[in-house]
Amino acid sequence: MTKDQYNRSIQTGELQLPGFWAKATHFSLPVFSLFVAMLLPVLHLYHFLSGESAPFASGEVWIICIVLLLSLLFFWMQKRRLKFRVVQTRLNAATMKLVIENVAKALEWKGTFTSENVYEAKTHPGFFSGSWGEQITVLLADGRVFVNSICDPDQKTSVFSNGRNRENGNTLVKCIKDTEKVNTVIN
Repeated sequence: MTKDQYNRSIQTGELQLPGFWAKATHFSLPVFSLFVAMLLPVLHLYHFLSGESAPFASGEVWIICIVLLLSLLFFWMQKRRLKFRVVQTRLNAATMKLVIENVAKALEWKGTFTSENVYEAKTHPGFFSGSWGEQITVLLADGRVFVNSICDPDQKTSVFSNGRNRENGNTLVKCIKDTEKVNTVIN
């Protein structure tokens, strides 16, 4: 993650996907359904231009409308998944790094701190896990921790992770809060 992507992520509260292909993979389902919705009007336009004009059947209009609505729903879902969970913390950076590394070890994340304030990891679960893999991003900024886990855009397109993305985020947030409680009791 570049410094600009980091700053924009902190500013917007959304993960900034690097490059065209990561965005294309993440948003492929809404784009594909939009393509399907536009197929019927394009076919009607082709027939109109070739002189074989036929009006839209009412069923075709409903299909187009339903698929367009599904496309918007899929876009909203994928856009929402880019939002970071933000956790306020009093833990210092060194303690935060230990917490992140412990969670990474427990959940078998393969990652590293790519800069002082950015941890990026991926998972490589087995075929029967229900997921092709996840991409976990953790940003540290001024007493806040930004946590995001999405289906890995470098793997096959996946919309569902069978709860693995939620588990990644919830486990890290719980460990941060538990460590904060322990530190409060000790101090």
